Amino acid sequence: MSKIATYGERGRNLRKVIDYFCHLAVAPHAYSDIAEHDKEFAGSGYLSSIAWLKDVAEDLYDPAYGDVIRIAGLVGFSRGKASSIVSELSGRDPETHTVDEARIPAAYDRLEGALLQIVKKYHFENFLMIIKSAGFIVPGMIGSKNALNFAYALYLRLRADETTTEGERKRIVRRWFVMSMLTQRHSGSFESTWEQDIRRIGAVGAAAYLKQIEESKLTDGFWNVALPANLETTSTSSPFFQVFLAAQVATGKRGFLSRSITVAAMQQQSGDIHHIVPKDYLRNNGFPDRGDYNQVANFALTETSINISISNKPPATYMAELLTQIDTGKLSLGEIVDRADLETNLQENAVPEDIFAVTAASYPEFLDRRRRLMAEVIRSYFDQL
Repeated sequence: MSKIATYGERGRNLRKVIDYFCHLAVAPHAYSDIAEHDKEFAGSGYLSSIAWLKDVAEDLYDPAYGDVIRIAGLVGFSRGKASSIVSELSGRDPETHTVDEARIPAAYDRLEGALLQIVKKYHFENFLMIIKSAGFIVPGMIGSKNALNFAYALYLRLRADETTTEGERKRIVRRWFVMSMLTQRHSGSFESTWEQDIRRIGAVGAAAYLKQIEESKLTDGFWNVALPANLETTSTSSPFFQVFLAAQVATGKRGFLSRSITVAAMQQQSGDIHHIVPKDYLRNNGFPDRGDYNQVANFALTETSINISISNKPPATYMAELLTQIDTGKLSLGEIVDRADLETNLQENAVPEDIFAVTAASYPEFLDRRRRLMAEVIRSYFDQL
């Protein structure tokens, strides 16, 4: 940010584009203060490019300074490291490693062009619609800001590719984002991976390169072995569990034992993470450790009222109550009154059909079966992206 600001008035204003864009994304009400107190910036014309944020309350993606700079590096310079952008703005030739001040104006032109693409209302909002269409509708579902950053850079680069249709662009970005969540592609030494990915995309095209990654990483072994193993976790922020929830959102699935309330509605409003096999029952029957009863394979999103009704009853008890409800039509646990609808609901939540008979003794086998069913749901969802 300091380097950007050294290029006279233009540099100061480009730095402020980044600064104010990030600030307004989380505090839209600050617009009037900026317009009133920073006359230089307000008179530059740059303020109009981010003025739309004053009317936006969306919080799915609020980039920080570093995020914007990294995206600008990928879009404007095909570089993933912040230090590489500083070198470009200093006139350093990446091939000869010598400084040529004549390169500096062009570097700032590229930076400005990238920033104006990043902060453009149409681009930003359309990108968010793509991410939401993949089922990621609330911030807590996205644990990797880097995955979002690269996906946005990819979206912007694809917009410059006239050979790619709008439908193809959306499909590629959507699948790339979910692939990166599943493979954790943008964790660890992500800067080197970013530059490698950008080079390969430039060489063979985004669609072809994405297919290569999918064929090498998302194999039958991944879906059948690695993914179920990755779902053996207690972390509800696990990208694998969140992709499962995204799959439910994107395909309109209902909450556990809900007749009409969807997982999407519960994510956006009020829903509970429910223990399918209640934790008190498990703790009292040989599973006292949190690492046992809080497995994500024992979790399902459900309505608060259903969660309260189930309480600490074992599956055999509350499922028997539900069958009685189906037989009599008298509501006591949710609103399901049809056996076929119950079976569909269990499928929507990747709950094994023998849930009626699950006990503490069969709990480990239940977890194993459910992980495999969850992986199948994710695979089917990914294939449809």
